[in-house]
Amino acid sequence: MPEYQVRNADSYGHAIGLLMLEYRAPFIPGDVGNASTYEYPVLFKTVQGLSLDRALAGDPEQEAQVIEAAEELQRFGVRGVTSDCGFLIAYQAAVRKKLDVPVFLSSLLQVPLVMASVEGPVGVVVASSDGINGRALDLAGIRDHDRVVVGGMEDQPHFKESILEQGGTLDSDRIEAETVAATKRMQAAHPDMGAIVLECSLLPPYSRAVQEATGLPVFDYISMIDYFQAGTHACRYEGIY
Repeated sequence: MPEYQVRNADSYGHAIGLLMLEYRAPFIPGDVGNASTYEYPVLFKTVQGLSLDRALAGDPEQEAQVIEAAEELQRFGVRGVTSDCGFLIAYQAAVRKKLDVPVFLSSLLQVPLVMASVEGPVGVVVASSDGINGRALDLAGIRDHDRVVVGGMEDQPHFKESILEQGGTLDSDRIEAETVAATKRMQAAHPDMGAIVLECSLLPPYSRAVQEATGLPVFDYISMIDYFQAGTHACRYEGIY
């Protein structure tokens, strides 16, 4: 048997660490905040003081707390650190500089890869379009802003009530219908759209419905996390040749 050393951790074996907002909403299966979403062990850490409003604004006063929480996840042995809000792209560079493991705080980081693989614009569905500006796109490494089509969910009644206003109750059928409707409008306005990225961490449960409704490739927070998990946990292949 290999020899193991003790480290400063309360538990072991977590593949991915997730930075969580101080936020209360039902995290359903498929959501970044639901542990049953993953086929590998994850570890959650709430960033003290990081409310939804502060996250949407990329509040610079929260940077130290975000870094501290990420460093704690690394001490616990995770091999990658992500978050449950794409607007944490504001802290991506600062956290990356402090950690020795991959940092991928926003699903926006997928957009350059998706843009390189398809023709036409890429639709990006966000919780609130007010927070997506040129700076956020630049921080995610997106250089061709003209190829990004942003659609916000802030005008969808149930999404606004249950998610943005933390109403306490979530009807997943209604959220799915609102998400599909939003993406269909984007597609109607941009019929040459090549793919969709669901930026919001609460939207992965609806990726299949969006894909079926639009016929387009759909990427979300979980596709990004799975990508990095695969890169940090390479498998051995066995078979017959």
